Amino acid sequence: MTSEFRISGSEQPGPGTCTTPRKQDHPGTGTIAIIGITIIFLLLVATNVSAAKMKMTYLGDMVNLSGYSPGSDIVYLFMTGPNLPSNGVALNNINHMADKGGFSTADVDPDGRWVYKWYTNELGGTIDAGTYTVWVADRPVDRSHLSGSNYRSIPVLLQQPGITARSSTATGALQVRTIPGGAVLSLNGEDMGVTPVTIPDLPVGVYVLVLSSPGYQDQKIQAIVTEGALTRVSVPLPVENGPLYVNTTPVGVEISIEEMQAGVSPILLRYLVPGYDILDTRKPGYTASNQEVGVLGDRMIPVQQTLGEGTPPPGIPPPVTVQQESSRKQW
Repeated sequence: MTSEFRISGSEQPGPGTCTTPRKQDHPGTGTIAIIGITIIFLLLVATNVSAAKMKMTYLGDMVNLSGYSPGSDIVYLFMTGPNLPSNGVALNNINHMADKGGFSTADVDPDGRWVYKWYTNELGGTIDAGTYTVWVADRPVDRSHLSGSNYRSIPVLLQQPGITARSSTATGALQVRTIPGGAVLSLNGEDMGVTPVTIPDLPVGVYVLVLSSPGYQDQKIQAIVTEGALTRVSVPLPVENGPLYVNTTPVGVEISIEEMQAGVSPILLRYLVPGYDILDTRKPGYTASNQEVGVLGDRMIPVQQTLGEGTPPPGIPPPVTVQQESSRKQW
């Protein structure tokens, strides 16, 4: 199937917008051609960006992706979706996984604009019809490492080409927001992009929503979509506490964090609120010290600290360093 994709109108398209697909007769042949779907991304200087509405096209079509990334020389693209690895794959080869360096790339011109032609019939394998999410970032990061990068996403419905027919179904709309924003929404197992997001034309019924964001606990809730109505859902995301492993030289050092005694080293401190804390270390005969340490909600942070020898308190001898010397027996 031959498809032509272009931007219509004189105004600059906004982030995640696309021209409406339309069908027309191909001159002189009587065959049908699909004309036009252009998806525009805009990389903002923030990670909590809203997702565009879902776009629809057909498996085998070429999708023209473009957008702006001022200050970047290159952008990195990957996709997630049904039966694909959760961290994503390259757009041009589903066998190249994003968490192993598999990305599709597009150069950024001097005006900050980039363009990528996505040929959905050249994927290095076969994918099912369904809803996929295309991600574009200013650095080579996979789905689980988007935090700290500038990125944008858009859900794309890839349909099987051909003649279809369906009966009229009562529908409603669903609007999902999170506090903070920027969480990935899965709706009945399908990736729907990043919050805040509004999904129109959903058949009425009960839906299972799963919301995930780096550094926060995943949330799973239900929402009911009713006919002709907009169902609004707002979900606060609890911070995911993180561990801190503290080891010292020498061992047996008293550890306090934020002036609260935690134990002696080596020690694993669990359930710390992400952020920066003051870690104090003390041991008789050694110089006490403190340092600022960072706690992350999605990984364990190791801390290694060496105490210097100090003046011991009265009645406590200083630490003794034993040196082994080689000797030769004289005959």
